[in-house]
Amino acid sequence: MSAAFLYMIAALPACSAASPSAGSPSAAAVPSAGAAVAFTVAGARPVPPNGSQDKHAQTPKARCDGATFAADEALGVKVADGFALAGFAASADLLMHFLKGKGTEVDYRAGSPISKKALSSRAFKTVNNEVQEAILSQLKAGKTRVQLSSAQLPTVAFESTNSDLYWGFRGTQGLTITGSGSRKNGRYTGTLSYVIRDSYGFPASDTFHGFGGAMRYLQTACGAPQYPGGAHWFPDTITVTVPYNQPAPEKRGRHRHRTGQPHDQALHVMAGLR
Repeated sequence: MSAAFLYMIAALPACSAASPSAGSPSAAAVPSAGAAVAFTVAGARPVPPNGSQDKHAQTPKARCDGATFAADEALGVKVADGFALAGFAASADLLMHFLKGKGTEVDYRAGSPISKKALSSRAFKTVNNEVQEAILSQLKAGKTRVQLSSAQLPTVAFESTNSDLYWGFRGTQGLTITGSGSRKNGRYTGTLSYVIRDSYGFPASDTFHGFGGAMRYLQTACGAPQYPGGAHWFPDTITVTVPYNQPAPEKRGRHRHRTGQPHDQALHVMAGLR
């Protein structure tokens, strides 16, 4: 009877000390509470076609008057010099690049003076907070590859007139984000990189405090490359890098206590042996 009893006990499933069943992960394969779980972040809101990108092709009947061209170009150089004297270095550089008519992209890297100004601006902080909440929502849902839609990436509008960001960028038109990080010790931590995208040019409705009309004339009626020395719109960006540090929800452990008829039978057998 003792041998049969021992055989029965060995065959019964244990309440809490059962060996892992076939196909279930071993204890060594289960991540500990402090183990890092990696995640990535990506999303893009492209710059749409808009009036700031207008060229001579949009005004094919416009004729470039030489005297007007010379006067408007001189005005543009004077405004750029004024930006430089006011300490708005990016605004001065962007306007001069526009007047030269090359049309090549201008990118300000993370850590540059204008990037640091963008990082500390209220406009960017508002966008960053909104985007970080959207990322956190997906991470809490268990996603490790976070993909943000265009609607989840608001554009940054620099509205403070006493700022290099306003005179050089103002209302930007696109945004791209990439990032990576991990979940460890109860927090999501990592790094996010924003690329604030814009089109530098002058749409028909942009008076830009009195000199926008003259700049648009240089961009369209006298636009490069149709007219040597004419102006041309161009894409420009500011890259801003920020840390990501958000609380992660607590993981609840699971403990399965198996009960059933075989367990009850074992108790009856044990009681009969006493």
